[in-house]
Amino acid sequence: MMRRIQIIVVLFVFFVLSALRAQALNQQQTVPLPDDDPSRATTAPEKKPLVNPAPAAKPQDGSGAVSSDDTWRGTTTISGVKVDFRVVHSLKDMTIKAGPMNLSLNELSGAEMVEGEPAVIQFRFTDATGTPLSGLSVAAWLDQYRTGAPADKTTCHNKIQAFLQMMLSARPDVDLNTYYVLAMTKEPSILVVDPRVGFSSSKLYTMINLPAPGADWLQTAAGDRVFISLPEAHKVSAIDTLTFHSIARLDVGENPMRLALQAGGKYLWIGNDARQNPAESGVTVLDVTDLRIAARIPTGKGHHEIAFDDGHNVYVTNADDATVSVISIEKLAKVKDVAVGQEPVAIAYSSQGKAIYVAARDGKINAISSEDQKIIATMDAKPGVTTLKVSPDGRWIFVANGKKDAVLQFDVSSNKLQQVYETGPSPDQLAFTAAYLYVRSRESEEVKLIPLSVSGKHGNAAEFPAGQSAPGKLSESLAAAVVPGLDNASAFVVNPADRRIYFYQEGMAAPMTSIEGYGKTPISALVVDHSIHETALGIYSIALRLPKAGNYDVPLFVDSPSLSHCFDFAIKTNPLLKKEVDLPVAMEPLKNNLQVRAGETAQVAFRLTDPVTHKPKDGLQDVGITVLLAEGLRQLRFVAEPVGDGVYQFSFTPPKEGVYYAMVQIPSLKIKANDLRYLMVRATEQQTSEKPPVAADQPKQENR
Repeated sequence: MMRRIQIIVVLFVFFVLSALRAQALNQQQTVPLPDDDPSRATTAPEKKPLVNPAPAAKPQDGSGAVSSDDTWRGTTTISGVKVDFRVVHSLKDMTIKAGPMNLSLNELSGAEMVEGEPAVIQFRFTDATGTPLSGLSVAAWLDQYRTGAPADKTTCHNKIQAFLQMMLSARPDVDLNTYYVLAMTKEPSILVVDPRVGFSSSKLYTMINLPAPGADWLQTAAGDRVFISLPEAHKVSAIDTLTFHSIARLDVGENPMRLALQAGGKYLWIGNDARQNPAESGVTVLDVTDLRIAARIPTGKGHHEIAFDDGHNVYVTNADDATVSVISIEKLAKVKDVAVGQEPVAIAYSSQGKAIYVAARDGKINAISSEDQKIIATMDAKPGVTTLKVSPDGRWIFVANGKKDAVLQFDVSSNKLQQVYETGPSPDQLAFTAAYLYVRSRESEEVKLIPLSVSGKHGNAAEFPAGQSAPGKLSESLAAAVVPGLDNASAFVVNPADRRIYFYQEGMAAPMTSIEGYGKTPISALVVDHSIHETALGIYSIALRLPKAGNYDVPLFVDSPSLSHCFDFAIKTNPLLKKEVDLPVAMEPLKNNLQVRAGETAQVAFRLTDPVTHKPKDGLQDVGITVLLAEGLRQLRFVAEPVGDGVYQFSFTPPKEGVYYAMVQIPSLKIKANDLRYLMVRATEQQTSEKPPVAADQPKQENR
């Protein structure tokens, strides 16, 4: 009990400090930009390695050059630094973070940018001598013209100020610097969360509905798609991470569960745990390029886990048959079956040991040589094994034992036990960052951290609380519940019992923050990177799908050397796209995400304007409001009162704690619920059990 109180106190203090810091940031009026202080000298930053640079594709002339100067359409020089800018949809002469994007032939011609098409934005930085500047921290955005013309110096300055401070009222059309946390939920949906949004704002970016609950998921090497298995629907769904829309739902055989992507990303391997037709139990091979089935390979009965060696074979466990099937990637055919321990539950490959390690629930761990597919060693981890992971360097095997409440460490060079680490009750999830092995336990909220720097020796393991409750039975999921952050020195930990995802930065005593489930139960997390990266020396790129047609500013900001500038370009109308109906009104919340106590009256206000002239829309008498509780189906309905200058307001009393979403509809303008952005009110627990009286001037609430 004392331990829980200490945890609560630590979290409370942290959130208070976070709130004060957020308030201070909101009060900050300016961020120093180069035009604020022209005297600031420009110096080359410390050189840093490129972020996973991809090999450059040679242009058709065979010169091998990454790009030619005539493709750079915008150029400026700031304090001796030359900055070039371009937007291209032909990728034949350039690279992005994880390799070239797939484009159709008709997208490789013409200089015009067309809405809805994939493109890449690039910036190039060189000093006065023409030397590329590497290791810069670059931020950029896309934002439509505010006045019908490109941003002048003042407008550009103000845009960058607002975007850097992440003002809710001044969001860009496209943020080129963000990352998203995707949460697979027990319900058939995926939450897309922007974790960088301010302390007092909703982090929910969008939600993707699925035809059935997901079981496992993964991201392609280029990061442009996410595949998720849907066992109840017998399908795999493909999600476009540029738009967060489902692009395909593929029939992949009975009961698809585990997903695995082979090196190079050509094939997605899908484990079919077929029960109605056991003879079809095995794997389906999906060609990621054209989303067609390349092969269906029966392997054996039961659940299937999947691993790859250095590129020749795939290894598939057959839980009910106590075997591992070896499949040739080149031939897409089964080569042989290898008998292993009773009910194999996990499999992984060690490049250093040149062996596949298979853990069975009876505690047997067999090492299968990747050269001749024969068992070369057997280790004993005792009955109760739940999962197995090989360290990133391939030297160590870590095995979680749910009955022994421990993680066992084996050395692949000797295939012998080196260390035993005590954990919380029933460890069931293992994940690596650069410095630690994270161990989540089913019956404890504590997450154990095992330092990799002392692997094989007796090192002191740390721990931190990932929530208030143990995950319990809700933790039963194939997909990862612990995923590393982009810096590989932090992690997101899913706690379905709390309906939250906790973010932990290494070196802290407790999580820095958490992400709520918005009425859903998250069971797994995935991090999707949407930020600019250095993809060639001095060249910084970001892939995106172009937004709606219009003229756009491209505000650019570099912290060191201090640079800021606004480029511009036009996006043309795409006649092949189905046009959305233009709304006759735009809505801006005056204070979104209000926080009140349940039983207290909340005053909610917003402004309606003409989307073209930006003039206030006054005098509307049928502005209706529907308020929904996130965790339930109860609806409250109101009519908003006009108060002048396009501002409308309404009041309501949240009957209980929770998150309430308010949607605006205006029948006279044919505005339906969900046409405009939602408003949010958070109601916390009542201070007393007595229900406060309803204000006399409060609008009547209609329960539905």
